[in-house]
Amino acid sequence: MSGAHSSYLNVAAHRQGSTTMSIQRVLCPVDISDCSRRALEYAAAIARRWRAELTVLHVHMSVSPYTVMQELDGAAAHAADLGTLTLTVQEFVERNAGDLPAAVKLVHGSDPQRVIAEELEAAHVDLLVVGSHGHGDVERFVLGSTSDRIVRRAPCPVLVVPPGATPAHDGRFRRLLCGIDFSPPSLRAFRYALHLAAADDAEVTLLHAIEMPPELRDRQIAAAFDVDAVRAGAAVAARHRLTALSPGHDVPPAHITINVRLGPADKEILAEARQRNADLIVLGTHGRNVVDRWLFGSNTDGVLRDAPCPVLTLRPE
Repeated sequence: MSGAHSSYLNVAAHRQGSTTMSIQRVLCPVDISDCSRRALEYAAAIARRWRAELTVLHVHMSVSPYTVMQELDGAAAHAADLGTLTLTVQEFVERNAGDLPAAVKLVHGSDPQRVIAEELEAAHVDLLVVGSHGHGDVERFVLGSTSDRIVRRAPCPVLVVPPGATPAHDGRFRRLLCGIDFSPPSLRAFRYALHLAAADDAEVTLLHAIEMPPELRDRQIAAAFDVDAVRAGAAVAARHRLTALSPGHDVPPAHITINVRLGPADKEILAEARQRNADLIVLGTHGRNVVDRWLFGSNTDGVLRDAPCPVLTLRPE
C-alpha cells in the first residue's frame, strides 16, 4: 500500500525569534580505505557548503618499523615510521578534500570508538561523517558488534556514506527522505531534515511504514479480522498524523511530500529512496519500533550496503 500527497508547511508567521541550523565543525575519521575516501569527499563538500572547519582523524593502533629501519633504535624507528604515516594521511586528505583547509589529527589508541567519542566531545563537533564497509578500525566502528556505541551516543548527527552513494558534489542535498515513526528521535530527525531542506531549497518526503502484527498472518486469528480494513485504517491514521506534524516555531517552511507504505521499515525506506532518487535519508535513532531494529539490528550491514545515498542519523536531544 502506497500513496503520496504534497503539502507546504508554512510556519513563517511564527518565525520571530527563530533560530537557524548551523554546521560549523565537521569531523571525518579515515583509515585510508576507499570507503573513507568517499566519506572524506562528502565531509569536504559539506564543509565548503557551510563554511565549516573540517578535521580529519586517523586512529592508528600501532606503528611498525620498516625493514630498512631495522638498524635504528626503537624510538628512532617509531618516529620515522610515524612521520611516514603522517605524510600518507596528509596526502590522502589533500587528494580527496581538494583545496579545502583541513586539520589532520593522528591519534594512537587501542579503542578507535573511544578516541572518536573523545574528539566529538572535546571539539564540539556538529557533524560526524563516516564511510561504511571500510577495513580496519572504521569498519569496526560502523559495522561491528559495537556499531551503536558511537551512533547512539554521539552528541551530534552522524552521516554514514555507503559504497553505492553517488560522488559528492557541492555539499547540498536536494531530495531528502525522512523516516517517521512518531517517536521523539524521529521528530527530531524531521525538524533537522526541514532545516536542511530550507538551507538548500530542497524537497522532503516523510515516510511512515506500517508493519502489520505477525499474528495477523495466522489464518485462524486473521479470520476474525478484516485485515484489509485494519491496514486501510492504519494508513489513514498515519497519514493524518504525518499531516498534523508541527516542527516548531524555529523551523523554516519547506515543501513536503507525505507517504505511507505497508511493509518492513527498512525495505520500504530503501524502496522509497530509490523511487524518489533521494540523495539523503534522515532517521532518528532509538525509534520505538522497526526503524530502531532496522538501524541497529542484524540487518544493519545489509541495509547500508544497499543504501543508494548517505544516511543521516540523529539521537534524542
